Amino acid sequence: MRRITMMAALALLPGCATGPAGHITDASHSVVGRSWHYVRTNIAGGEDEQIYVHRAAADRIEVYKMRNRCARAALVTATIDPLTGVATGFEAATVEPQAGREPYAWLTVDGNRLEARLGTGPDAQRSSATIEKTPWHDYDYDLATLSAALQLRAGSRAPFSFGMTMMWPDESGNWAIHWLGEANATFTAAEPHLGNDSLRFEVQGTAFGEAGGGPLWIDARSGTIVDAQWGRPNHHEYRDFRLRLIAQLPQGEAAWIALLRSHYEACPAEAD
Repeated sequence: MRRITMMAALALLPGCATGPAGHITDASHSVVGRSWHYVRTNIAGGEDEQIYVHRAAADRIEVYKMRNRCARAALVTATIDPLTGVATGFEAATVEPQAGREPYAWLTVDGNRLEARLGTGPDAQRSSATIEKTPWHDYDYDLATLSAALQLRAGSRAPFSFGMTMMWPDESGNWAIHWLGEANATFTAAEPHLGNDSLRFEVQGTAFGEAGGGPLWIDARSGTIVDAQWGRPNHHEYRDFRLRLIAQLPQGEAAWIALLRSHYEACPAEAD
């Protein structure tokens, strides 16, 4: 969170449209300007968080994460290489009224080094990690860059692998960037899942530790992630991880800004 090249080839990156329950019905349009609604939970349910993913540009993804309207919510922007989906940097911000944003954390890439900073000034928490494998994806970005990468190989049943990072408290309790390890995905079945014709992969590897990974369902035509159910959680309040596609939202920047603006519309004066 890269430089845009081969613009003619990028103009028709695979995309999708959805009907009820997130069913993907059309893979013929560009992903740029499209938005998807996911829900992150434990595999058995609980701790619901709404995850909205917006492909703002060929080289930029925005993810809006919230539990409830009128309460603190995050907006995390990734700059990516549009030919791979790999991030070259991240900026995390709080959602402010009128679709404003207040940045509070950054993750930058310098060669094979990741540099994270939480906060500003002398009290900022800083950490770093080494990228040991490419492509790589940040787990607590809720698979948004992984989905962008999979859209580039839509319909493929070939195995794939990637490295994973995650922000997680270190031994002193400070938030830090960690290199988790490698994830390896192997095709297991073509099957309907959540109303979509899906390709099911089994994902395992050192990135998941003792908790293990699990299945990943990818839309067979568009490559968009439909569902993931993995043993390792990506936020500390969870037991494990599930990310489930709910629907595709109205496309375009105006619709996205309207969604962000709605977060604080008609809220009590004391809402944070």
